[in-house]
Amino acid sequence: MKTIYLTEQGATLRRDGPVLQVWKGRRRRAELLVHDLDQLVLMGNIMVTPAVLDFLIAERVDTVFMSFHGRFRGRLMHEHSKNVHLRLAQYEQLRAPGVALRLARCIVRGKILNARTFLLKAARRQGGSPELSACAVRLAAMAERLAEMETLDQVRGCEGRASAVYFEVFGRLIKNPDFAFNGRNRRPPMDPVNVLLSLGYTLLANVVETAVQIVGLDPYLGALHEIAYGRPSLVCDLMEEYRSVIVDPMVVACLNQRSFGPDDFETAGDGEPVRFKRTAMRWFIELFERRVREQILYVPRGQRLTYRQVIEEQVRSFARCLLGDEAAYTPLLVR
Repeated sequence: MKTIYLTEQGATLRRDGPVLQVWKGRRRRAELLVHDLDQLVLMGNIMVTPAVLDFLIAERVDTVFMSFHGRFRGRLMHEHSKNVHLRLAQYEQLRAPGVALRLARCIVRGKILNARTFLLKAARRQGGSPELSACAVRLAAMAERLAEMETLDQVRGCEGRASAVYFEVFGRLIKNPDFAFNGRNRRPPMDPVNVLLSLGYTLLANVVETAVQIVGLDPYLGALHEIAYGRPSLVCDLMEEYRSVIVDPMVVACLNQRSFGPDDFETAGDGEPVRFKRTAMRWFIELFERRVREQILYVPRGQRLTYRQVIEEQVRSFARCLLGDEAAYTPLLVR
């Protein structure tokens, strides 16, 4: 799947036959061939002509609109999936408390165990870290207790506690003295590390939502996350197992390898949100795309797939569980 991000502020997207052109003022900055384009992500102040909108719809190009700082704004929708039976199964199964509970346990277990694995790998790289190792032990115990939980609220509470424990030690992974992490904050993020995490999670959510749409599920009804107006709860569910697999290692590597420095961020003043500068954001997006194009061994199929392909396969597995074709959902667990 080919995805292109446009971040040139004040640019206009125009059509010339089968080619999309990016113009800034009177200068043509780039050309995009639509025949090999699956997704177009427009970030910030980018004008799109009616001819381009019509063309994107006709060519069924998944088009996503985000703010320049990475907040999801909307999507150019095509017709919904024709797989009515799948969506009916989703509505029936996920409204059944017992089914939703079992799936939520699986989702949270995957998230916790992958976070544990990430910390153990980091501890080994550091020559042994008592703090990271102790946190990994706590996470393993939480994952074990999930099987005893009898309500969705208990599972949600466990997920929240596990996240809090994980982020208590996350700052110890960062060895760049120019950056510090004193806890998770968002909406808006107040420091550079949280800027990187928030943008990474937003980009990850977009990849997961695309897979959900391809498979034909309703992104707004999930198992773990409660229904809330405008929140794609299923996307929030299914991205959990990838946070510490795709985004968190990338953020830590970016900082420790000095891919970014303090000058790549800006703020309006003390107590104000911190934001990426434009060139730095473009580089982070490129690094994210490289990350999701990396290949791993996907055990259920016995072959190497990109993370983007793995995510789609996992969504298909989730759909088969809802249809009764698989007994249980197995999250992606890394080693």
